[in-house]
Formats: sequence, C-alpha cells, structure tokens
Amino acid sequence: MSAPVAAPSLLARLKLLFRGSRARTAVPPPARSVRFQLLYERFREILALNDAVLQLIADMDEMRARRDADVLEALAPRMRRVAMDVFLMAKNLNQIADDRYPELYQALKEINGRIEAELANRDTSAAGPAILRLDAIRLGDAPLVGGKMAPLGEIRASGRWSVPDGFAVTTAAFVQFMDEAELWDQAERLEAIMATHGPAALPEACREVRQAVLRAPVPAAVAEALLGAYDDLAGGKPLAVAMRSSAVGEDESLSHAGQYHTELHVERERLLDGYRRVVSSAYGASAVAYRQAHGLAVREARMAVGCMRMLSPRASGVLFSRAFEQPRRDVVVISATRGLAEGIVGGTQDAEELRVVDGQLAAPSRLLSEAECRELARLARDLESWRGKPMDIEWALDPRGALFVLQARPLSTAVEEVAPAPELASGEAPIATGGQMACPGAAAGLVASIRGERDLDHFPSGAVLVARHSSPKFARVLERCAAIVTEVGSPSGHMAILAREYQVPAIVGLPRALEILVAGSAVTVDATNRRVFAGRLDLPASARPARVQSDSPALQALRRLAELVTPLHLTDPSSPQFAAASCRSLHDVTRFVHEKVFEVMFHFGDLAASDRQSAVTLQAHLPLNVLLYDVGGGLSEAAASTGRARVEDVVSVPGQAFLSGLSDPRIRWDHPRPLSGRGFLSVLGDGLAAPPPVAREVGRRSYAVLSDRYMNFSTKAGYHFSTVDTYCGTSLGKNYIHFRFERGGAAGDRRARRVLFLSTVLRALDFTVQSRDDVLVGRLEKYDRETIQARLADLGRLTLCARQLDMLMDSDATAESYAQSFLSGEFTAF
Repeated sequence: MSAPVAAPSLLARLKLLFRGSRARTAVPPPARSVRFQLLYERFREILALNDAVLQLIADMDEMRARRDADVLEALAPRMRRVAMDVFLMAKNLNQIADDRYPELYQALKEINGRIEAELANRDTSAAGPAILRLDAIRLGDAPLVGGKMAPLGEIRASGRWSVPDGFAVTTAAFVQFMDEAELWDQAERLEAIMATHGPAALPEACREVRQAVLRAPVPAAVAEALLGAYDDLAGGKPLAVAMRSSAVGEDESLSHAGQYHTELHVERERLLDGYRRVVSSAYGASAVAYRQAHGLAVREARMAVGCMRMLSPRASGVLFSRAFEQPRRDVVVISATRGLAEGIVGGTQDAEELRVVDGQLAAPSRLLSEAECRELARLARDLESWRGKPMDIEWALDPRGALFVLQARPLSTAVEEVAPAPELASGEAPIATGGQMACPGAAAGLVASIRGERDLDHFPSGAVLVARHSSPKFARVLERCAAIVTEVGSPSGHMAILAREYQVPAIVGLPRALEILVAGSAVTVDATNRRVFAGRLDLPASARPARVQSDSPALQALRRLAELVTPLHLTDPSSPQFAAASCRSLHDVTRFVHEKVFEVMFHFGDLAASDRQSAVTLQAHLPLNVLLYDVGGGLSEAAASTGRARVEDVVSVPGQAFLSGLSDPRIRWDHPRPLSGRGFLSVLGDGLAAPPPVAREVGRRSYAVLSDRYMNFSTKAGYHFSTVDTYCGTSLGKNYIHFRFERGGAAGDRRARRVLFLSTVLRALDFTVQSRDDVLVGRLEKYDRETIQARLADLGRLTLCARQLDMLMDSDATAESYAQSFLSGEFTAF
C-alpha cells in the first residue's frame, strides 16, 4: 500500500493559486505593499476553498438522495480535509479582518468535534481483547462483539431471562486475522468486481476469497485465547458449542438474516476450523451483494463469532412480539418445532404457528403447554419494552422446561405497498429542455417570475419559481414553492442544496427560462428529466418506495454526518442571527465567511489610500486621479518599473473592462453640464453646513487594486463615494461584482433620486439592489466571465454619468428619464 500523501501546506496552496497568473512585476514591491499581497492571497484562497466545501456538500446531498453510502469509507478522509479547508477559510477571514470573528473557532471546534466522534465510530481498525466472555458483554460492546452477541450479554446481565453460557471471539481478533493473512486487498476487490462486471461475476470471485480465508492460519495469540476460553467454559468436561456469526451491524438496523454461516456441535479439535468457516461466510456472494446494496463497505463487515454451549432442546423456535403484518395490534406470534429450530430459520421445515392475542392463546399447541405459550408471550413483551421496538427472538426450551434466549433483534415490520409513479405522459413536446437537475421530482403550478428580492415578498403558494439566477434567499419561499427553474446556477450551489433539503424539484442552467416560461402561465416541471411542459399534467400521488427501506449503519452515519455538513441555517445576511456564533454546520461557516470576506474586500481601497509608496499613477484622460496597485498580474512590467501606466498597461481582465467604460468617448464629462439652480444652491447650502473639505475627503484620489482576475476600484471624488469590488475568472461560482455608492453634494431628496436612477439602471442589468436614503449596494454573482466584463464596462460608464447628477434630480420622473437614456445608450444627456 502506498504511503499517504500529506496535504499541501498553506504556502504550497498559495503558490498553486498563483501559478497560472500572468507575469508579475519585475521590480520587488516595497515592504508596505506586502500587506496588499497577503490580503489578496488570503482572499483568493478563501474563494478556492469555498468551491471544495460546496462540492462536498453537493456530493453528500446526492449520496443521501440515492441512499448511496458505499463510498462512505472513502468519504472520511475527504471530510477531514474539508473540515481543515473550512478552518483555513475562517483563519484567513480573521487575518484580513483583524480577528473580528473569533467565535468562528469555537463554532468549528464544536462541529468538528462531533464529526470526529462520528468518524471514530466508523473506524474499522478494532482494538480490544481477542475474547470477551458473555458475562462481561453489554449492549455498548457491539463494535467489539457484533450485533448478535451484544444484546445477549445485556439480557443475561439483567437476570430476568436465561442465555446459554459462552463467549465472543471479537472483531479485534478478526482484524488481526485478516491483517496477518494479508486478505484485505483480495476481499476489497469484490466491490470493484461487483461494480464492474455485475452480480454474475461475483460467485467465482467470492469463492476464491473464501478459500483463501479457510487456508489462512489463525494468529497464534487468537488461537491460544480461543482455545483457552473454550477450556474455561468446558471445565474439564466434554463440551460442544455452537459458533455463530455476530458481525458489526448484524441484527441491528439491518438483519443480515441468513447471510452468514453457523457451525453446530463444535468440539475443541474443530474450533479453529469452525472459526474460519464462520469468518469466510462474510465473503459469500449473497452476503457481499447484500452489504453492497445497503451501502456497507468490505472493511465494515467486521466479523465477531459467538461461541455458546450447545443445548439439546425439547422445543425451540422463533418469536415475534408483534404480528409483522399488523404491528399495532397486541398479537404475539410463536413458531415452534421439536428439537433445534435451524430448519425453521433456514426455511427447510414447517413449524407450528401459534398466536397469543390480547394475552390469550388463540388455539391450543401440540408442542407447548398454555403456560409455556404465556411465558413466551411475556418474554416477547419484556424484550420489546426493553428495546422500545417490536422484537424477533430465537428461543429454546430444554428438557426440564427452562427457557433460553438464543437471539434477539428488532423486527422488520411491513408497510402498505404503494405503486411507483408512472412516467409523465403528454401529447405535446416540452416547451423547454436542458439545464441540470438540482433536485429530482416533478410538480405543476403557475409561473412566478422572480427578478429581484422584492418579488419574493408576495410569492404565491404552489407556484413555480422562475428566475434568471439561483439564490439562497429563495429559502424564504421554498416551503410554498412547487418547483424551481433558473437560467443560471449550479447543482453544487447554495440554492440547489436548499432545494434538495426541502425536496423541491429544481432545474438550474435552463437557457431563456424567463423568456419561455411566462409569468402566470401554468407549467409542469419534470426536474428528473430536465424538461418543462405547458399546462398542468396529471401527476400521480407522491411516489413512495414499495416498502420502508431500512437504514444501514452506513446510511445512518451518512445522515448524521450530513447534518453537520450540509444544512444551511444562515440564509439572510441582514438578520441578527447571521452571526459566527450561530453557525451549526460547515455550510453555515462557509456561507458566513463567504459573506464577510466581501465586506472586508469592499474596503480594500481604504488600505490603498494609506500606502502610496507602491502605487502606479494612471495616465488617462479622466476626471479622476487614479493610483493603481498591482497584487499579481494586474499591470504590465513596463508600468511597474516606471511608476506610470496608460490604460493599455492595465492587463487585469476586470480592470480592462471597467476602464473601457470609464473612458468611453461617448460620455463627454469634460463638457459643461446644465445644472439645476436649486440643485446648485442645495450643494452650496450643504457645503456651508458641512465640515471643511479635508474632513469630508473631497477631491481625494481614486484607488484601484488589481490582479489578473480581481479589481477593487474605490472612488472618493467630490461629495460622493463609490466602490467596485469584483472577481472575473473562468469559474462561474467565483465570479461576482459588488458595487456601493453613497452620499453626494445636493440636498437629501436629490441624492435619494440619484440612488433611484442607479437602482433602476442596475436592476435592468441583473443586479440585486438594496438601497436606503442616499446609500446603494448592488450585487451580481455567479455569472460567466463575458457577462461580468460587460457589466463592469457598464459600471465604468455609470460612474461617469452619475457624477454630480444629484444636482439635476428635480423629481422622480427626472431620475427615470436619465435611467432610460443610459440604458438606451443616449449618453449625450449626461
């Protein structure tokens, strides 16, 4: 087996992040600019780590939906790696935010502690003694003695019911046996054979593994302990024992009924052979297929072996504490036969079937007295009360009439079968096809077009949500939502995860959805097959499995782990509950860091303003005095060496796009603009009442921090402040633009109308906008590179056009008129 590969260090990850960047500045940066570099590098790492976390979340959701836990063994190291990634995200955020969020560490400590505890329970490396005597076994010893022997030890310890004397050869002994015989690789190949060649190839492959187990020597220490335990039990007298499987998980949530071998009447000289025969049965074709169907990996089939004194019963059989077809009625079912009941459980012989209904024997027995039947019914009720669920019990009566419990496991009760839903049928072709399935299923309803967050306020119950873009804010309406269709989005995104959590059929990435699916029209969304039909098709009742699928230990563990990873409780950044201390899952921490890092980066320009030593002056015909800071591939080498840059020296992708709009020749900013007299006077009035220019930072420079794919452009010119923070690369999930605009020189109502102008323009350009008084914040996230570039050019033009526009805002109609002029490209109005 190859040595484990160490996880890359933080420094190595940072090197990888920048390996693909364009050429760096040839001249070493001044010492004060190092903080720029570190801040940006940590920001970039947060974006990269975020993708890995979201991919794990999407994979775990898919595994749960498919009940696919057979990869859980491989998931454990990946979960530990992702937990470290989330820790690095939190650490990087605190480093660039001056340790503003220390509560993240405590939240992660609690989450990761629970993850580690769960993974420890899944650890397949057993530790413990080779032998554990029955008197010492308790229910909590199941990982060491298996699911069959642990309950028997607990029942014996209660003193209420008899269990034959015996001991368990533990899973620690089994692991030692498999290790020393070097059988793991051969056994684990069975999974690949089943997956690649199907069930037909399994019997022969299993036969080879079983033969290898039967040939392997039992480790000397295990053999010595096994023979010693037998001798202690025998006490110097002849003794025959029954050797029975007791695998981990057996007789618990999964019965493993009939999958493993039992050796009866085993005496000392056959003990080691009997042990090997029981162990080898773990690799029978039926057992392997059964485990794989329930998501149990080969190494999870750790086999303990129970050794119990053989009985010579007068009668024995099986006892159900409830009738499995009527689990709510007070009915105890007894199956009985003479002698040993192996034929009953193996299905090779008939048995007498008896029922005790409401405490009364329904019909007399040929084998048992009425008192014995009542005693069996009392045993059934007692064990059901102990375990809190219906029980399936093997029992035996010895010739003296003493009752022994041989096995006790939960009863698998039946449920009403429901036919699976038929395929959707329609005489018409679908009106839209494509995209990706984010959550399977089908639903019908009236289309509700969501073009902004405000549209969610009046979302009708049972509607089909159609939007340009996926958003975690849809969580507000998911309980009322029939289905979701978006033009842009990813199955690994926040909304898709929420849709699966709420089981809302969803398609993401469906082109022209808003255009094709008209608001108010009735549609049927078949998310499973990625198609949408006009009108309401007749849908069957929600399809349920033909029977309740029992959860394997692997699926139970997957569900518990998923609860620590995938749920998103922090969905509204404006809520007081959107806090580090409120994080209850890795998804919560990721979402919190992702939101807060943008707040930090929004103020990158403030840091730039304090460090002009490493700046490069932009030489361009603009109404702004711009200083440029290169943190990696943002400027040409010539510009870095001379300290001066032309527009063409800016090689940053977002920087180029923004400057192309900022320098648009159609906008004649250098020509005088007609001013409203009242607007001008309001500026004068405000100026007389306001602090002096130095305090207001009037006329300060603009600052642009650039890399090959990042830009933070901060403008503090005149009386208003604006910031554009953006990432524009090839990964749609990382791309975003955040825009903030505030203040101005005119009166408050005119500044508010300029915000109205900006809001109207930005919403038309697909931004999500929030505004209050004269402050506006716009966001555009998870769009392709070309769209981001186009919108950055629009923002460059908007920055010029909005300059001093507040003085012209006489009315709301004026704001709307200017917005329409901008959107139609009539820049002469500005």
